Amino acid sequence: MTHYLFGALPARLGDEMTGQSILLLGIAAGSAQLGSSLLAGLTFSAAVGGPLLGAVLDRARHPGKVLAAAIGVYAAAIAGISLLIGNVPSWLALATALGAGFLMPAISGGWSSRLKSFIADEHITKASAIDATTFNIAGLAGPAVAGLIAGWLGAHWAVAVLVFLLLGALPMAWSLPKHAGHLEAQSTKLAQDVVAGFKIILAKKALLRITLLSVISYLGIGMLWVVCPLIGLELFDNAGFGGVMMSVLSVGALAATAAYAKWPTKYSPDTIAFATTLILAAAMLLLAVAGNATVVLLAMLIAGLADGPQLAAVFAVRHREAPERYRSQVFTTGASLKITAAAVGAMLAGILAVQSLPWTIVVAGTVQILSAVAFMVVRRQLLS
Repeated sequence: MTHYLFGALPARLGDEMTGQSILLLGIAAGSAQLGSSLLAGLTFSAAVGGPLLGAVLDRARHPGKVLAAAIGVYAAAIAGISLLIGNVPSWLALATALGAGFLMPAISGGWSSRLKSFIADEHITKASAIDATTFNIAGLAGPAVAGLIAGWLGAHWAVAVLVFLLLGALPMAWSLPKHAGHLEAQSTKLAQDVVAGFKIILAKKALLRITLLSVISYLGIGMLWVVCPLIGLELFDNAGFGGVMMSVLSVGALAATAAYAKWPTKYSPDTIAFATTLILAAAMLLLAVAGNATVVLLAMLIAGLADGPQLAAVFAVRHREAPERYRSQVFTTGASLKITAAAVGAMLAGILAVQSLPWTIVVAGTVQILSAVAFMVVRRQLLS
């Protein structure tokens, strides 16, 4: 597990630095719009690339080597964007971002899908929680580290550091265990495998309900990303307070996930995912009526305490339910769907916030409730 973490943590830290670094590159080049367009290109193609990347990983005899290659190419592409901005027409940098985005799910779903290749079933819930802490740590430190380096040395150096972190993860990815089902994989066509992840999620009710919960919940999380700086601007005349809010959320998520890993609960990960989603809803509704910094930060802390264990529980259910032959596809398809949901949520929040910021936050909280309802509906079908 330690070996795995030495690869997953730097890779995810580098990945979390990417968004901030790309935006700052655009600003340094005199075009904030270019930075946001590059980030949108990365996000869009990541949503499309997950199922394809998962199929390739599942078919490979040595998925760790494929994972290492994907991360290496992704790092090279991000470095290429840094070199291209300001030196060539913008469309070339955008095309590079679109290509790089196809490989982004390797760092999230790709890594996590390999966890069960060396962890016994009875330890997978704890291992999933430990895995989730790497996302929490990266989410907390990545944007801040990128901003500090860019402010001190320039945005290009922030990119250089994140590329170094991504490349530093390659030896660990390369040495991950072989895929036991690679011979079976050759009996199917790649085109069939690309959609297999979707089919398995739809066919297995336990996977379907956790995927619905995760994706719908992330729609609300995407809305939260947008409203945080707007809350800072409206309540405190400082959009930068939104960064403080997200940091509090990340701290809460890290603390709760670490506790979940150290002190496993008697409740199933399905129950944990459901309960934490309802807590997320309550936190967002509290945020909607918050009128001072204390209540705002309390709401964000509660949201973080729920968000961290929710992610760990989702991972645990996927490991428990996904067939080994298609595990990478289930994870990368889930990652792609969440990326898409977050992008839709961010866009929706941008539209609604023009009309009313409090009601936008209420909608984000309601989305969490709908997520829990969808989970319960599929659960009842499973039990009936």
